[in-house]
Formats: sequence, C-alpha cells, structure tokens
Amino acid sequence: MKKNFIRLNINDNYLSFGNFFRILKEESNNSASFWQADLFSIIFNTDSIADSTVNNYCTGFRAINSTYKNYIKNLKSKYIQNPNALLPIFSEILKLIDINVPAKITINIFNTNEKMRHICTRLYSISKNDSDITTNLSNRLYSNLTNNDLYNFIAEVLFYTVLDKKQPIYIDENLNNIIEKKIYDTNISVNDIEDFINIQLTSGIWSIRGIYELARHGNPFACFEMASMECYGIITGIARYEKAYDYYQVAAKANHPTANWAIGYLYYEGHIGTKSKHDMYLALKYFNKARKLNCANAYTSIGNMLLCGTIPHISKNEEKAIEMFKIAADMGHVYAFNNLGKIYEARNDLKLAFDYYMKSANLGDSWAQNRVGEFYRLGKIGNINLQKAFDYYTLSSESPKFTLCNWSKYNLAKYFYKDGCLEIGIHKDLTKAISLLEESSDELTESLEELIYIYYDLYLKNNNSENYLKKLNYYINLIEKLNDYNDNIANRINNKLKDLKNEHLKIELP
Repeated sequence: MKKNFIRLNINDNYLSFGNFFRILKEESNNSASFWQADLFSIIFNTDSIADSTVNNYCTGFRAINSTYKNYIKNLKSKYIQNPNALLPIFSEILKLIDINVPAKITINIFNTNEKMRHICTRLYSISKNDSDITTNLSNRLYSNLTNNDLYNFIAEVLFYTVLDKKQPIYIDENLNNIIEKKIYDTNISVNDIEDFINIQLTSGIWSIRGIYELARHGNPFACFEMASMECYGIITGIARYEKAYDYYQVAAKANHPTANWAIGYLYYEGHIGTKSKHDMYLALKYFNKARKLNCANAYTSIGNMLLCGTIPHISKNEEKAIEMFKIAADMGHVYAFNNLGKIYEARNDLKLAFDYYMKSANLGDSWAQNRVGEFYRLGKIGNINLQKAFDYYTLSSESPKFTLCNWSKYNLAKYFYKDGCLEIGIHKDLTKAISLLEESSDELTESLEELIYIYYDLYLKNNNSENYLKKLNYYINLIEKLNDYNDNIANRINNKLKDLKNEHLKIELP
C-alpha cells in the first residue's frame, strides 16, 4: 500500500526546504526568471541538477541527497570558523530575488534589505508552527530577526532545513508519533482525539455546540475545552468556576495533564474552596499528578508554592523553587522563564534576569516583552535603546486579550506617543496615546491618571472647552471608584490640577 506523505512546500506548518524555496520565490521581484533549480545551484554549487529532482526535494517527496547534505555540513563548519563564509552564496541569493541590489553586497546590505526582512519575518512565522523546532532554535531565530541580523537568520534556516528537518514525512507515521508521544501516560483514546478535531474542523462558528455534545459524552478534550470556556466566561459572560471544575474532573480522570493542573490552580487561587490548608494540599496533589504527566504548568505552580511558602508545614525554599522553574523552562514554559527573571532581578543579577525575560519574550509572552522593553528604555543592562524599547512594547501590545500585558500600552502612550520621541523618529500623536490609555484603563489606575492629566492640559490649551471638561470629570469619577485608588494618587492629581480655579467649573477633585 502506497504511503501518503505531507507536502512540505504548500502550507505554513513546517520550516522545510520546500517552504524556504517557496517564500524566496514568492517574495522575488524577479519571479519571471526565478526557478527552483537556479536557487538550488547557487546554494549547493552545482549546475547538474534536474528540475524534477529539485521539485522532489522541495515537495518533501525525497530526502535530500547525502552528497548535498555533506556539502552543507562542510559549509557550516567553515561558517562557524568564519561567519563571512556564506556571503558569496547569500549575495547571489539576494540578487536572484531583488533586481535592485548593488553588484557588491555586504552583510550590512543583506541585513537592511527590505525584501529579505519580509522573507525572514514570514519564515519565522512558519517556524512557530513547526513542532520540531526546538526552543533554542526558536529563540535564536527571534533574536536574529529582532536585531535585524538577517544574514545569520538565513544561515540558521538553511542549516536546519537541509540538515535537521526530516523529509519525507508520511502522514500516518507523523500522526502516530505525535499521538504516542502526547497521550502515552493517559487514558485518552485516539477516537477521543479524532472526534474532537472533527468538531473543530467542520463545525465552524457552531463548534461550541458540538464540543458541548462531546463533553456530555465524556470526551476529555471537549470537557477540558468547556471547562476553559467556563473559566473565561465565554459561555455565559461570567466565570463559572464550579462548572469548570466539574468538566476538568472528567478530563482529569482520563489523565489529561493540563486538566489536573487546572483543578490544582482552581484550589490554589481560591476559585474553588477557601484557600485553606486542606485546599492547598489538594492543589499540590493535582499539581503533582499533572507533573507526573509531564505538564510544564505543574512544575511552575509547584515552584510558586515553594517560593511563596504556601505548602502547609513546608517553609519557603527559593532554591527548590528555582529547580522547578528550570525544569519547566527546559520545556519552554514562558511563566517559568518569567519567574526566574523576577528572582534574578530581585537578586540584582540583571544580565541573567534579562536573558530569562528575553527567552520568554522570544516565545511571544506579552508580559516578558514589556519587561524587555523596560530594560531597554531604562538602560538596565547597558546603554538606553529607545528603538528596541519601542519595538518590544509594540510586540507586547499586539498580544491577544487574555494574554495581553496592558503595561505595554501604557508605556507606549506615556513615553512615545504622548509627547513624541524624536530620537527614533516618532512624532507626537495624542490621539494614539489616548486610545492606548483608554484600552488599558480597565486594569491600570495609572492609565486613568494619565488620561486625567492629558484632558486637563487639553482643557487649558483649548479655551476651557466644555468637551474636555466633561472628559476630565468622567475619568476623575472613574478613578475614584477603583479599589487601589488611595491618598497618594489623590494628592498627585490635586497637585496637577491645582491651577484649575475657575469657580464656574463643576469638577470634584479627589
């Protein structure tokens, strides 16, 4: 029976040799004369390759010939000794995709080429979808991309796609490997997975209904999904932790790793129970079960309990907590990286703290990206770098709602848009600043405070406009209702607004 293989050049799920070629071709402004065989000949220093052979390599139908692999291995050795070793090849690649580049190409020209940057951005997006990409490689690619080191980015991609990425990948083999690896220690069946995936792929916007039906019949994936939606309030608009607990229990009994962790988390946070000693024992019990099922969240949560001393009859133990965080970090868990960063920042080991924050930021964590921005803005590990601060704040601010760190929006508004930042070419944009502050004001008292100051200044500068006064009153009323509103905030606002003495203004100061 003929095996079906996965085509490695038609989707964005694999950082493959074929997708590397595809992206280069799609971004080329010389596409009329761009052939796969031309690119292959440049990379492998050969002119005796058939188009059909190159096509088989690109689709992933054939493994790349050992002769070509050995050539790239030798090239990698030369590159390690002398990074400039790839420049002749990369120069020809750049000329193939961009007809506007000069005849003599330097690494700086390569790194500043807009087409190449777009190519690297697309390749990085693909790498995030490839389960074979290691955390270390992902971090290196992200670091190269954010530092505009496109030359070394392409080197990493070339070596990975030729030397490390397996091809061909057969569909049955690939699925079996993933399933066996992920559910080996569970009581979850392949049918459970197939049923859940089928609902997700075929039900569209009505998938919640299908998931609910699967959950009623005990499907562990569907139960976990329903539980998570209940926690976030997606089903009814409010969080229903008791309902979530019931669903998590069904999944946990099938040894679903994260469901066991989630039950422990509900106890630990007091969403279920009263945070009593008994509840902390229960939290630890479920965390430990999840840990044995190789759940990274569990290692981090146990580390938090050790760090905070919330395990009954066990004293705080920062070193043991660090051990747990490092295990989770090796599994690529962003919160473990963040916790390690916080510990070493508190110890004033700023370089090590920054390294951990950067690893988390490279994995897309919004809080860590904001923290990296803070390090660059304040010059905590070297010179102040406002451009990098702005870039990392921006990355953080673009995260999904449930993972977003609103401090990044506050920082962008306060330090870059409110007054502009001409050092990096950003002009004052008060509309943008106000929008960012309003978006973050639900969680940050500081954002409301900045809005008060902005509308106060606008009021004074615009002939005592009634509209600005209404806005000023509106935000003062909002800030007074917040739980963390205190005398210090009230005094700051009073001092700022002390010039507002017009007796006709109906404004109630805190």
